Amino acid sequence: MTNGTNVKKRVAAGAAVVAVAGLGGVALGTLPTNSTSVTRTADEITPSGLYNSAQKSFAARKVTDGLESIKRMLAITANDPDALTLQAVWADQEADAATRDAALRKLSTVRPTAAGKARNLVEGVTSAAALVPSTSPVSAPSGSAIVILGMGLRANGSMAPELINRLKAGLDQAEMSPQTPIFVTGGLPKKGITEAGTMKKWLISKGVSESRITTEDKSTSTVTNAQNTTEILRMRGVSQIVLVTSPNHIRRGAADFAGAGTKVVGAVTTSTDLSRYSKPLTGASIAGIRYEATRAANIPVTKGASDILPDTGPGLIGDIADKLMNELMQGNGSKGGAAKGAPAAPPARPAAPAPARPAPAAPRRAPAPR
Repeated sequence: MTNGTNVKKRVAAGAAVVAVAGLGGVALGTLPTNSTSVTRTADEITPSGLYNSAQKSFAARKVTDGLESIKRMLAITANDPDALTLQAVWADQEADAATRDAALRKLSTVRPTAAGKARNLVEGVTSAAALVPSTSPVSAPSGSAIVILGMGLRANGSMAPELINRLKAGLDQAEMSPQTPIFVTGGLPKKGITEAGTMKKWLISKGVSESRITTEDKSTSTVTNAQNTTEILRMRGVSQIVLVTSPNHIRRGAADFAGAGTKVVGAVTTSTDLSRYSKPLTGASIAGIRYEATRAANIPVTKGASDILPDTGPGLIGDIADKLMNELMQGNGSKGGAAKGAPAAPPARPAAPAPARPAPAAPRRAPAPR
């Protein structure tokens, strides 16, 4: 068994014991060791069990239950960045500004990078919910990009009419801002060509320069559209976009890009069923795009015991401390070896020779009788 495995097992076992004690759970020592009730109860109240329960509740739109599970988890491990992010995001769904802001402040002290992403996610979902679809091109800010979202191709590799409508809306936007680069996104090939590849061909046939178009052809969903395109945009130094898609897709798409880390500064849609989406999303109707945005943000849906790192404690820079703790827990691949990247141990100093024992004293003669 490797050192890393030993560490993980100790962390997992410790988390279970602390969780039971911290929440006033069952006393494990009073029950048979093979009792299934012990396992079930411990699973339910460990940090990972509470996290997983919360995520199930959020997926089912049971927001109050999910927030309660997160609160109980944070009572055990107060600095988990994913839990704090979820608390901020879903407290915002409940219009609980005090809890949202407290979670963001706490996150700022333990993981500043995650805090910035969480704020962008919260603000991005709010902006996405407020979007009212429009077919009119917008003014694209300097340094932004146009992103046209794909749609499944037909079995014969041809485009559905609505995908062509998206391209027409994208072309209108491209003509409005002729210096802005264009990104087309979508994988799922049919007849050997992807959505993005077909979209690029269509745009070129309409006079758009090939050098202006970038394809993202690996994605299989709106979430992966956002994640993969954001990665390419980041490499190009682009952080904001004008998003082009259908009216029934624009809010979800904008929320997913916000979750992935790209700001949507403008939106253009097709005219399909435009009037049905003329009112912004409010209240419980925002929960669907909020949940999907957390997926685009790569917040884990589930966690195991070894995924919950020990708290680094206040006053430490979480981004650095968590990285070091991860390295400790991963260990190395060789049995009994040092942690990966650790300096080799110096050669052992030869042991000093043991001092010679003194010769035993000669036995003392008894005195001769007088």
